[in-house]
Amino acid sequence: MSDPVVLIFGAGARVGLSIASKFKQQGYKVAAVSRTIKDDLKEVAHQTISSSLTPEEVSKAFQQVEQGLGPPNVVVYNAYAVGFTSGDDPLSLSTSDFSKDLDVNVTSAYAAASLAATAFTRVAASLPKVFIYTGNMCSYLAIPESFSLGVGKNAMAYVIQTAAETYGIRGKGEKGFWYFADQRFNDGTSVMAHIDGEAHGEYYWSLVNQNTQGAWNSTFVKGKGYKRFDGELKREFIGMMELVQQADERKGEL
Repeated sequence: MSDPVVLIFGAGARVGLSIASKFKQQGYKVAAVSRTIKDDLKEVAHQTISSSLTPEEVSKAFQQVEQGLGPPNVVVYNAYAVGFTSGDDPLSLSTSDFSKDLDVNVTSAYAAASLAATAFTRVAASLPKVFIYTGNMCSYLAIPESFSLGVGKNAMAYVIQTAAETYGIRGKGEKGFWYFADQRFNDGTSVMAHIDGEAHGEYYWSLVNQNTQGAWNSTFVKGKGYKRFDGELKREFIGMMELVQQADERKGEL
């Protein structure tokens, strides 16, 4: 039987390291990708990869992990980039900085998601297959100071919902279950900088062991797990041909 493998992008000192520690405790082989590899991460991970997280480097990381540990059955994308702006002038962020942020927040995250969907087809049938993107409240709050981060989180929310509906629900998990995870206070407000690494590790571990597709917009509270909040992002999932047919049937109304 193949060993379970978790691949973590953005294995930083708080959330990423805590996730790595939790999964190692549960018998996983841990591959950690980070811009800076610190000693505490080396002590936890079986394989560490220093990376600036370009889409090309994300692809190389998958290759290295598969060669060294085997295909990952759990992939966590916890990396992010943000160029802060003043609250009264969000579009002052330069095009080059905006592009750099999107590379990390969207393009490389999408690369990881696409490669994960393919890698999941090579994973032993007995192992869970899960992709988790660390999100935040930008999925329904517009925060001008972190404009580029919000654009990225919303783009990946669309990716994760589409994957969850297509692969997780309709495909019954053959290409994995997909989550946009977001820690909140009990009343649904953002924890902001007070994110809890250990709580992420515990919650991500619970998602991996659900064995079914849960709510893709996976808001959670420390010590309580998933909690749905009013006013969250809601978007109907529909195929293009069905949508075209609906429009054709109603064109006489125009």
